[in-house]
Amino acid sequence: MLLIFSAGLLVLSCKGKEKEKDLNTTTNADTMTTADTSVITTAPETVTEAQLRDATKDFPGVQATVNNGEVTLTGTISRENLPRLMQSVQALNPTKVNNNLTIK
Repeated sequence: MLLIFSAGLLVLSCKGKEKEKDLNTTTNADTMTTADTSVITTAPETVTEAQLRDATKDFPGVQATVNNGEVTLTGTISRENLPRLMQSVQALNPTKVNNNLTIK
């Protein structure tokens, strides 16, 4: 009888261990945190000249440069095209955008 009681107690005590293990680990696209509070992060991607050229190709009066992930826009653009340009540049996830454009 004691053996059956001990076996039942052992089964019940281990029943939630797998769920507890899953709750102690969370994942994210950029960061993984485990139960021991270690954090693993990935380096952010930097904007390349080729990506920037592709993002601004439909805006002939705009010149764009990138330095350490920071984008600088110069030249002229119409007020109607400015939101499209900014969306296109922001989609590259730059660290900063310096907007030195002249609106014509």
